[in-house]
Amino acid sequence: MFKYPISTILYLAKLSIKDKIQDILKLHNNINVYITIKVKDKNGKIIKQHKQHSHSFVANFLTDLILLTSQAEGTVIYLVATNIYIGTGTTPPLPSDTALTSPISNGTGSGEMVYPSKPTFSSVSINGQTSSFTITSIFTNNSGASITVSEVGWIGGTANSGFTGMLTHDLLSSPITVPNLSEIEIIYTISVTT
Repeated sequence: MFKYPISTILYLAKLSIKDKIQDILKLHNNINVYITIKVKDKNGKIIKQHKQHSHSFVANFLTDLILLTSQAEGTVIYLVATNIYIGTGTTPPLPSDTALTSPISNGTGSGEMVYPSKPTFSSVSINGQTSSFTITSIFTNNSGASITVSEVGWIGGTANSGFTGMLTHDLLSSPITVPNLSEIEIIYTISVTT
């Protein structure tokens, strides 16, 4: 019995092959996004680590970009409601996605995880021709049982436009099980190469 439907397995296999070909040929696009995931036990020891390309900027990413760049000259732009969300869904992402398929609720009840109040943003760093920054969120499992995370999304917007929406929606190539009393750290690394 598969954890994912066959259509999802084929979708993930296609993404995995594309990643491997790009890595072998050292090809990259101008914008590159990785998701790094670390699961830590109650003592802070890393018990699982996973890294994959984020393939799924959704249409709202472009909507937010248009709103950011269309502000009047001299307007101060504030980011609002930016956070990372996790879920248990297995449906391949679509450009029209506005939410995770099966989000994990914030809390300590069955099937819930404690969400951070806000993510941590790094400063922009420059290494040769590449500029990058990270967004990090840590979720804690105090539900009393293990929870398997299979999808991740980044939601953000700007105060000036009043827009808030899902910017990325990714299926994990391997679902990640988070034991009770453990935490899962999700790191989006966004880089631009000139």
